[in-house]
Amino acid sequence: TYEGPTHVGAMRIATAMKGVHYVLHAPQGDTYADLLFTMIERRDRRPPVTYTTFQARDLGGDTAELFKNAARNAYERFQPQAMLVGASCTAELIQDDPAGLAAALNLPVPVVALELPSYQRKENWGAAETFYRVVRTLCPAAPVAPAAAATATREGRAPRCNILGPAALGFRHRDDLREIRDLIEQLGITVNVVAPLDASPADIARLADADFNVVLYPEIANTAAQWLQRAHEQPFTKTIPIGV
Repeated sequence: TYEGPTHVGAMRIATAMKGVHYVLHAPQGDTYADLLFTMIERRDRRPPVTYTTFQARDLGGDTAELFKNAARNAYERFQPQAMLVGASCTAELIQDDPAGLAAALNLPVPVVALELPSYQRKENWGAAETFYRVVRTLCPAAPVAPAAAATATREGRAPRCNILGPAALGFRHRDDLREIRDLIEQLGITVNVVAPLDASPADIARLADADFNVVLYPEIANTAAQWLQRAHEQPFTKTIPIGV
């Protein structure tokens, strides 16, 4: 019944995945999102999010340095395989550029910069844009292979698909996923990767190994699926396979 700001959508992707950490430039008061995952979804651990948590008195100083320290400390503490960086709706107003600040740190893992216009968009758009950015960064476009070579790689094995869209804080996502996976496997199709739910950065890199994508929740996965179609020639389902 409630759709939050875009950075909550980004948190849903980060929390769903494994080996990912989200550094969020946010003032004290914008850190309520922990409650969404620990109280509403009843997760047994905090979402993988580090906040800069600046206060009013910090606005007269260097809030950019606060962000860089938070990002550096988050990497050293959590050792993620990939990091997301962005700003909450309030922090967006001070224009500290988390993307540029994170790039200056030269961290030894992929850093996905999120630019989420909080005052024009909402949570689902934020989740879709975050998932798209993660996929585009970790599963980059491959050189175009001849059609004959692509066909040869599929011979002698079952067709493979990815299931895209299940995320944290999603209504019935885990139950839907169990049902859809069973149906797909009964059809003799191998599930290659489910993402973002329980997917690691290494799993995202394997998305290109599938023959097609099943888009379970278009509001989250459609943008990424369209990019995978362009970059890896993977068709995707247009009809939501729920309720049939």
